[in-house]
Amino acid sequence: MTEKQCIEAVAHHEIVVKSPGRINLIGEHTDYNQGLCLPAAIDRAVFIGLSKSETTQINALDVHNSWTESSSVKPDWLVYFKGVIDLLEQKEIDIPPFTLDFTSTLPSGAGLSSSSAICCGFLFGLNELFNWNFSTAEMTQMSVRAEQASGLMGGMMDQISIFNGKKDHALLIHCDTWEFEYINAQLNDMVWLIVDTKVKHKLVDTDYNSRSSACAAITSKLQKYIPKLKAISGLNIGQLNTSLPHLTPTELDYLSYVLEENERVKSFALGLKDHNIHDLSSLLFSGHEGLRYKYSVSCPELDFLIDFAKSNPINHGARMMGGGFGGSTLHLLQSSDVQKYSNEIGKAYYDQFGFLPDIFEAVIDDGIHLV
Repeated sequence: MTEKQCIEAVAHHEIVVKSPGRINLIGEHTDYNQGLCLPAAIDRAVFIGLSKSETTQINALDVHNSWTESSSVKPDWLVYFKGVIDLLEQKEIDIPPFTLDFTSTLPSGAGLSSSSAICCGFLFGLNELFNWNFSTAEMTQMSVRAEQASGLMGGMMDQISIFNGKKDHALLIHCDTWEFEYINAQLNDMVWLIVDTKVKHKLVDTDYNSRSSACAAITSKLQKYIPKLKAISGLNIGQLNTSLPHLTPTELDYLSYVLEENERVKSFALGLKDHNIHDLSSLLFSGHEGLRYKYSVSCPELDFLIDFAKSNPINHGARMMGGGFGGSTLHLLQSSDVQKYSNEIGKAYYDQFGFLPDIFEAVIDDGIHLV
């Protein structure tokens, strides 16, 4: 559905929340390593309508199913709502009964944080409906904990960008302190194009968590020699050599990727400020190479799209985005080239894999708000 249709579908409620997805310009798998990342909220979003009621019911309008407290069947999407409900109950916060409808312009499984948009939007909506007066910082922290209850050992990047997004700006997040600064992400006549592979390999959840666990294990190993080390992002590139004797080749790959990616984030922020498209292009492609060969979270569909981008002269940089093993790629283009490029990459992908990707422009927009 279009945004207008989504809003109309939930407009009968007492409040309507627009909870955006996000793109991540660069800085992948750095958030749970207390590094740097550069996400931005986008115009595509989850729309949640909430009203006080006599009994609690949640309706997923896009897939036409519902849940009530007496339901014996639990839909897959319920885990994100239950994470919020369970957390509030742990805090001994009474949740009066409510009716909720939700719908979305945000594709699921595309690496655009649809699950975080649900968690954040649900908590934000309850806070507004029942006048709990939680601060943005409190809701951000609670949303992180609620989503981690679903089993994914992620960081805080998605939630910070969803709650604090600003039109035309990315957020340079320092994931060790959760502090951020806005970076103007407007580039003259340039657009960010999403190419969604429409695949999600089964490894995504287990391997995402295994990377998080592996990085925690690296930190633990190195703390014997660097006692004050809190996370691998606390190291610098120059300390890689001193780590060589203590880590396996795979651990060294993971470590070097994270440290190099943190440096790419710093350089990318400068490139945005200077409108240096050449540097931005190089950083996007090198970021993908790191994810592909060192962090090993890419897949054939993602690599095909980036290889296509490299060979196409109208592309100004691209990389995979999100947890990996499927999902989306991010492409930087002149706005006048979007249609031509979309047609070409869509045809090439279809010829290779037998189905079309989902292709759309990501417009950097404001964070979560009432409609």
